[in-house]
Amino acid sequence: MRGKSIAAAGLFKWGAATDKYYDIFRMVEPKKKLAEEMQKQKEKAEAELAVTLANLHEVEEQLKELNAEQKIKQDELDILLKRQAEMARKLNAASKLITGLGSEQKRWTAQNEENKLDKVKLVGDCLTASAFLSYSGPFNFVLRQKMIFEHWKQDLVEKEIPNKDTFSLQNFLSSDVEVSRWASEGLPSDELSI
Repeated sequence: MRGKSIAAAGLFKWGAATDKYYDIFRMVEPKKKLAEEMQKQKEKAEAELAVTLANLHEVEEQLKELNAEQKIKQDELDILLKRQAEMARKLNAASKLITGLGSEQKRWTAQNEENKLDKVKLVGDCLTASAFLSYSGPFNFVLRQKMIFEHWKQDLVEKEIPNKDTFSLQNFLSSDVEVSRWASEGLPSDELSI
C-alpha cells in the first residue's frame, strides 16, 4: 500500500490498528469491569474483615476478663474446698471424741455417784487419817491396823459418823503418782512403807 500511496498506507495502518485496538478492547473491557467488580468486592470484604477483627478483639478482651474472673473463682473454690475438707476432718474427729466420751459417760456417772457418797463420808475418813497421823507413828503395822480398823472405825460406826467401809490410808493420804515416784527414788513399795 505504501508503494501505491503513502497516505493510503497511513490510513490502512490506522484502520488495522483500530481493528486490532477493537479486538483488544473487546477482550480487555470485560476484564476491566471484572477487575473493578472484584476491587469493590475486595473493599467490601476488607470492611467486613475489619468489623470481624474488631469483634474478635472485643471477644478476646471479654475472654481475658472471663479467664481472670474464672481464676479468682477457682482460687476461692479451692480455698472453700480446703476449708470443707478441714471442717469434715474436725467433724469426724469430734464425732469420734463424742463417741469415745459416750462410753466414758457411764464410768463418769458411776464415779460421780461414788464421789457424792465419798463427800458425805469424808468427815469420818478425815478423822481416821488425822488420828493415824497423830497417834500411830511409833507403833508397828499390825498394831496400827488393829487401832484403825478394830477400834477407831468401830467407834465411828457407834457414834454414827459417816465413813467409808473400804477406807484405805494409802489411797487417802497419797496418790499412785506419788507412790510411783517414791519407788523410782528407791524407797520400798510395800504397804507398811507406803
